[in-house]
Amino acid sequence: MDVLNKTIKKLSEDEYQELISFVSGKRRNKPFIVLETARNEDRTDGEMMELLEVNPSAYYTLKSRLNDKIAELFSKNVQSPINVLMNEVTKVPAHIYGTNREFSIRALVDLEKQLIEYDLSSELIVVYKTLAQLHLYTDQYDHYNTLYNKHVAFSLAVSKAEGIFYRFIKVLGDYLLKRDDKTLEDLVVMKRELNNIGEMYDSHRLFVIYNIVNIYYQCSVSEQREGLKSKEIEIEKILNGITGIFGKYEQDTLYQNMGFITDFLNFEYYQKTGNQVRADFYYDKIKEALPGIVNKHFIHFFIIQSLNSKVEKYLSDKDSPALSELDELLVSNLDIGIHETYHFISFRKFLAISKFCKHDYAGAAKTVNELRNALSLKKYLFTDVECKLFQALQYCIMGEDGLCQQIISSVKRQLNGKDESWEPAQLFIKILKTSLKPTDLRKKIKRLNVLWEEFDAKNSAGIQILRFVRLDDGLIRRMANPIKE
Repeated sequence: MDVLNKTIKKLSEDEYQELISFVSGKRRNKPFIVLETARNEDRTDGEMMELLEVNPSAYYTLKSRLNDKIAELFSKNVQSPINVLMNEVTKVPAHIYGTNREFSIRALVDLEKQLIEYDLSSELIVVYKTLAQLHLYTDQYDHYNTLYNKHVAFSLAVSKAEGIFYRFIKVLGDYLLKRDDKTLEDLVVMKRELNNIGEMYDSHRLFVIYNIVNIYYQCSVSEQREGLKSKEIEIEKILNGITGIFGKYEQDTLYQNMGFITDFLNFEYYQKTGNQVRADFYYDKIKEALPGIVNKHFIHFFIIQSLNSKVEKYLSDKDSPALSELDELLVSNLDIGIHETYHFISFRKFLAISKFCKHDYAGAAKTVNELRNALSLKKYLFTDVECKLFQALQYCIMGEDGLCQQIISSVKRQLNGKDESWEPAQLFIKILKTSLKPTDLRKKIKRLNVLWEEFDAKNSAGIQILRFVRLDDGLIRRMANPIKE
């Protein structure tokens, strides 16, 4: 019942009533009972079978049919504001068999202008193919046949660019989990491919796709972030250009659903460059828009990136209530599956960080532990080590020395033989081990402060681990003191 429960509970009252009518006609039959129970209660599959008095086979058949009905209704309700143009395109081939060639050509030329404006390359192929056939016995045939061939190539290029765009998002997530050179090189290759495609065609769609990718790349890869501040005018111009395109082609399905992206990118950019005033301005805009878009599964990556930047905002302003103010909304509505590895890990890590910053060390440790139990992190060495050390820190603060020592031993085995880029992680292990030693409290505190300063200095470049952790005097004293509060 888990997926069905989540889906039904997230529907608005109007959507739910429409579903009830569509599925059961509001008759009190078995589908009605399943929907009402899923809407108002939380029952297991076993409890539902008992309520309906059916065997497992009949129950799972019923549930499968219900899911199909829900999917059918949702697909009917997906709105595409550009449907009018699309409907016109479906009629295009019929013009070949019309009775008035001149009027057919005039109608198609008018449709051509609208499709060019919206950068709808696939639809233009149909128009140019038909126009070529209508001009078979005139000098215009070669002209339209050439345009047909050109837009076949252009359509393939746009389709390839869109595929690279979505693949880039996935690979960037993998890179942020691994921080390895191989995945970084894959990102560079994809970005280069997008740039090459964009240079071949004058297309606002390719402009939008490439620049979203390029800005996220520059903001996410630490080696690229050093020169970000000097690009403020350039990036501001690009984002204003994207906003203008969205406004000009507001019926475009992609643009209408991506309207939020410029605020996310502005927040990402200004937070990374340390312009806190402008970053806060765009954060407020994101906060205002989030309730209306948080249910859309395709924006998980963009939300996760904003949460990562939100942690950086906290490190600047130390406003822990602001860090966690959207947690309830996100937990209730952000339905991230375990197969979305980067989103799944990052969201739970964010929740753990949020608890840590509110001094809920037990809650932070529990959240990280649940994450590690739900998903193996072995493929993602950077993230695995970071999560383990963060969990060990919570145990150290709480006085759970045995659990802390177990994790330290595990991480030391993982880092055995690793190069100097992992020195910050090794230093953090020293901080934890020093905290556990039964030595003079004043000496221990002094030693911890020295180690923390060394860690902070070494962690400013390369593999930056646990950047969200700040050990102040109070926390260092608590870690050092064998008598915990």
